[in-house]
Amino acid sequence: MMTSTFHGLQTAYKGLMAQQRALQTTGHNIANANTPGYTRQRVNFNASQAFPAPGMNAPSIAGQIGTGVDVESVQRVRDEFLDLQYRGESSRAGYWGKMHEAHIRMEDIMNEPTDSGLGVVMDDFWRAIEVLADNPSDKSAREVVRQQGETLADTYNYIVDSLTSVQQELKHELDGTTKQVNTLLEQIHNLNEDINRLEPHGYLPNDLYDERDRLIDELSELIPIEVKHAELDSRGNRHPSAPGPLEIHLKNAGDGESKILDADGFLEMTVTENESGNAVRSITFNSSSDEDDNIPLIIPLDIPSQHGKVAALVESYGYVEGEGEDAQVVGVYPEMLDELQGMMNEFVDNFNDRHSDGTTLNGGDAGDFFIFDEGENRLTLHENINNLDNIAASSNGVSGDGSNALVLSNQIEQLQESYRAIIGEMAVATNNAARMDYTSGVRQSTIDQNRLSMSAVSLDEEMVNMISFQHAYNASARQITMIDEMLDRIINGMGIVGR
Repeated sequence: MMTSTFHGLQTAYKGLMAQQRALQTTGHNIANANTPGYTRQRVNFNASQAFPAPGMNAPSIAGQIGTGVDVESVQRVRDEFLDLQYRGESSRAGYWGKMHEAHIRMEDIMNEPTDSGLGVVMDDFWRAIEVLADNPSDKSAREVVRQQGETLADTYNYIVDSLTSVQQELKHELDGTTKQVNTLLEQIHNLNEDINRLEPHGYLPNDLYDERDRLIDELSELIPIEVKHAELDSRGNRHPSAPGPLEIHLKNAGDGESKILDADGFLEMTVTENESGNAVRSITFNSSSDEDDNIPLIIPLDIPSQHGKVAALVESYGYVEGEGEDAQVVGVYPEMLDELQGMMNEFVDNFNDRHSDGTTLNGGDAGDFFIFDEGENRLTLHENINNLDNIAASSNGVSGDGSNALVLSNQIEQLQESYRAIIGEMAVATNNAARMDYTSGVRQSTIDQNRLSMSAVSLDEEMVNMISFQHAYNASARQITMIDEMLDRIINGMGIVGR
C-alpha cells in the first residue's frame, strides 16, 4: 500500500498554513513594536508525524515519508530569571528613589549651608550678643538683640512647620500609593481570571501574559513581592508551555503566610496609624472574608533586597517601633523634628538660666529670654523682652558691665555646634541615599536593557523574518500549483484510452 496521490497536496497545504501563521505573528510583532511591556512572539515549528506510523499493519515501504509541518506554539521570547532580577532591583530602586527624594526635600527646607539658613541666623544672634557685651547700655544694641532673637524664633518655627508639612504630604502620598497597590492587585487578579479561563482549553494568551507582567513590574516597585505559580495535579488540556495559576507572595511578611494573591482572590493593603495620628502603626494585607488571614508588611526592612516605595514612604513619614510603654515614633522626619526639638529645648533651658542669673539695665532681676513650647515644638520671645531694659547683659548690675552677655554668647556657640552636628548627619544620610539611588537605578536600567535585548521587537529582525516566511509561503503555494497540474494530467489526460 502506497501513500495517497493527494499526500503532497496536504503536505504543501500544511506548509502554507504554517507560514501564514508565522507571517501573522510577525505582523503582530511589528504592530506592537512601541507597545509598553510587549514581548515579541515567535512561532515554533515542528515536523508533523511521519507516515506510516509504526504498527503490525504498517505498509511495507522503503521508509517513512514526511507529512509536513505543524505549528507547535506561539511563544513569548522572555527570560523568567531576568524578570526575577528586574523586580528585585525595581523594589530597591523604588525604595531608594523615594528615600533620596525625602532627604532632598529636607535639605531644601534646612537650606544649609546658605546665607538664609538657621545657621546664619544663629551667627547673627551671636554677633548681636557680642556687640551688646561691648555696649551693654546701648539701646540700639539691645534692639538688635531682641530682633535677632525674634528672627531666630521665627526661622526655627518656619523650619519646624515646613518639615511637618512635608511629613503630612508624605502621608497623603502613602495613602495614594496604598490605593495604587490595591488597584494593581485587582487588575492582576482580573487578568488571572481571564487567563485561567483560556489556559484549560489549550490556549496561550500571550498578550494577557504581557499585560499581567507589566502590572507585576509596576507592583514590584511599590512593595517587595515574589511571583510563583501554583502546582497542578492535572493540567487537563493546558498547553505544556502554559505557566498555570499565578500567585504573588509578600517577601517581608515575617515567618507566617505570605500569599497576597492567587486564583481565588487577593488581599487589600491597609495602613493603620497610631492613636496620635502622626505615625504608621502597621501595614497589613487584609482578607474581606476572614480577619485572621491578615498578612503584615514588616517595617523596617531588615533584608537589603526587600524594599519598595511603600517602605520608603513609611520610614520617611514615621512609624511606631516597639510595644506598650517602650513604643516610640521613629523615621526620617520624626527623628529630625525630635533632634531639633531636643537641641532647642536644651538651648532655651541653658540660655534662660544664664539670662536669669544676670541683671536688667536697671539692676533688677532678669527673667527668661525665650519661651519654648515642647508639646508644639515652637519657640517665642518672652513678653518681658519687649522692654529692652530687661535684657540681662550685666551680671552685677554695674553700668557698663557686659559679662553676662558673654556668657549668653557661649550658649549660642553650643547651640551652633549642636546644629552643625544635626546638619552633618543629614548630609551623610542624603549622600548615602543619593549613592544608593544611583546604584540601584543603574542596575535596574542594565537589567531592563538585558530584558529588552531579548524580548523587545527588532524591526530589522522582523523584516528579515517576514521575507523568509514570505518566500516559504510562496514556495508552498507553488508546490500546490505543481501538484494541481500533476493531478490535472492524471485525471484529465490519462483517462482517454478506449474512447
